[in-house]
Amino acid sequence: MTSALSQGLTSPPDVVLEGRFTAPDLRRYSLVPFLVDSGHRQIHVRYSYTDRIDSDPFLSGGNTLDIGLFDPRGTGTGSAGFRGWSGSDQLEFVVGEEWATPPYARGPILAGTWNILLGPYKLSPRGCDWTVEIRFDPGIPPLERDLLRMGEPRSPNLPQARAGWLRGDLHCHTRYSDGDSWPSEMLHAGAEAGLDFLGVTDHNTVANLAEYGAGGRGRPIVIPGVEVTTYAGHWNAWGTDRWWEFRTPKASAVERAMTDAADAGAFVSVNHPKPFGPAWEYDTIRSMHAVEVWNGPWARLNSIALDFWESRLRLGQRLVAVGGSDTHILRSHDPDPRHAQALGMPTTWVEAGPGPDASAIIDAMRAGRTFVSAGPAGPQLYIEPKGSGVEVSVQGGGGTTLSVLGDKGAIGAAAVESQDWSTTVAVPRASTYVRAQLVAANGELLALTSAMWWPPHA
Repeated sequence: MTSALSQGLTSPPDVVLEGRFTAPDLRRYSLVPFLVDSGHRQIHVRYSYTDRIDSDPFLSGGNTLDIGLFDPRGTGTGSAGFRGWSGSDQLEFVVGEEWATPPYARGPILAGTWNILLGPYKLSPRGCDWTVEIRFDPGIPPLERDLLRMGEPRSPNLPQARAGWLRGDLHCHTRYSDGDSWPSEMLHAGAEAGLDFLGVTDHNTVANLAEYGAGGRGRPIVIPGVEVTTYAGHWNAWGTDRWWEFRTPKASAVERAMTDAADAGAFVSVNHPKPFGPAWEYDTIRSMHAVEVWNGPWARLNSIALDFWESRLRLGQRLVAVGGSDTHILRSHDPDPRHAQALGMPTTWVEAGPGPDASAIIDAMRAGRTFVSAGPAGPQLYIEPKGSGVEVSVQGGGGTTLSVLGDKGAIGAAAVESQDWSTTVAVPRASTYVRAQLVAANGELLALTSAMWWPPHA
């Protein structure tokens, strides 16, 4: 396979690394060292392997091999030696003093031992034979950016939210992992969707943050983050500017990484705990603050993610409900079987107060002041304590059915009779939490709130 990076490369590689992975290596990362002498300014890496298939969880029977790179500064967790990880999305990349292929980091080509990181995500019954070719100083110029979304975005005229409430998308991907658009294009698309904030969560990298900055002229506000992508589940950390350990799939290692991120001030969420999410396989982990109960269009098995969250609420785990579109593709009209193809589908709403910034939004999520709806236009669903019960208010949900739920099941239900509607529901004194949701006539969920722990001031 020849890409734009490989065009014009006629000299043989300076280093060739070869090997084979078999069944015991499945979903286990390996470091493959190579030496770099002093005086180099650019490294080109290209790899290939047998029986290659896409990483899509729906596909099987072949090999999917992930790749990353460490320089001599170290391979440990959080090390500055981590130059990047591109999964199986790119078969070649450049790392140089002046520029690097996203998500890899440009910088000095240090003399010493570098390491290729290889991880067989899928393995063919025949095993996986792999080859890595490395060239020093090929003189490859940076590729031109193909920006399609530019200029002043046109924000839609959306229904007004309550004072202090913002709408956003907490999960999306760019060219810094497996998305098809650049950070500036995501901000443009977010503004055109009417979003107030955007959680930026490329896989195992924060290299995108330099491009995102604080956001697009103030909106959307950027919530810095990373999707930590392990071989048995994904988790998001927002409010972080570093990468977290993803290479060891054992539950103890994943829990330790989540705890370390939380201790460092990040807000941590389990992502898409549902089939083909890919699923979350760590049933014993309790270090998260939230669960992504809604990922992409509701019909794509999100009811399983909702059950995952509610089963943990019943165990007393105070987990916040969040949602995210998981947008990867903005440029194609081909259907994506797993993800939304528009930002804000679904939308997470957060009560962040006046003059919000990224910290205020994360603090609001930490406090559970959230609800999730099908899109930026709503419907909006608010729940607050009132007397011995709760008042639930709906905006834009006429013709839906409201359910109020607790740890023992249904507390109340009512038909939403108008677009601007509210009701008061008594909450049993023995309840440990209460939440609300809106359902369309066809049974599809349209909005849900985080759980309010009961009594509210306990």
